[in-house]
Amino acid sequence: MAAKIVHKIERPPKNLIKEFRRFATPQISDAMDRSGAMVSEIKPFFGNVKICGPAIPVREMVGNNLMCHKAIYVAEAGDVIVVDARGHKDTSVWGAIMCLAAKMRGIEGVVIDGAVRDSMQIKNMRFPIFARAVAPNGAQKNWPGHINVPIQCAGVQVKPGDIIVGDDDGVVVVPLEEAENTLSKVRVVAEIDRKMSEEIKRGKTTIDLLGIDERLKSLISFGVHVKK
Repeated sequence: MAAKIVHKIERPPKNLIKEFRRFATPQISDAMDRSGAMVSEIKPFFGNVKICGPAIPVREMVGNNLMCHKAIYVAEAGDVIVVDARGHKDTSVWGAIMCLAAKMRGIEGVVIDGAVRDSMQIKNMRFPIFARAVAPNGAQKNWPGHINVPIQCAGVQVKPGDIIVGDDDGVVVVPLEEAENTLSKVRVVAEIDRKMSEEIKRGKTTIDLLGIDERLKSLISFGVHVKK
């Protein structure tokens, strides 16, 4: 397999990135019909973290991190490197030295469908990294891969320039071609959340606000038994 590296990609406008940064991953997922989130194992190394930026997708062979190293220097400041490491959890493809190199270049963060190591150093560095697992075994650098081609990462397609948003809940992917429309929907979701919170503070219940009893009645009409 020959390596493929694409250096020039389309990125979303910076003002669009700034707007998406304002919202939580659950709100963004809700705006995309409750989709777009990576599998639940993809979590940050430390809490109170937020990343938002254009995707630099990387495809690696299992147990290999040659292209991960190259991606650090293909990516630009503000980008998020997203690695398809095939979900392999027993060999790390990223570590503290790579985090330091990425941090020095202004990389926004890294998302890996696989394992990383040097967890204590990374936590102390406070470099945002999301991964499936932690493992001490290091990777080989013997096989080529691809940079800036569409990949599958933790159950979601990621294309170059897609907007990656990560926080304590996990990671969501907003397709670049749907970003403007999704942002409009996210604003609506956030406003609904705000109004609902205010109503609850005034004494309303989620039963009333979400029409739970009406939903139960409709289920009963379809033969679902609800025991009181």
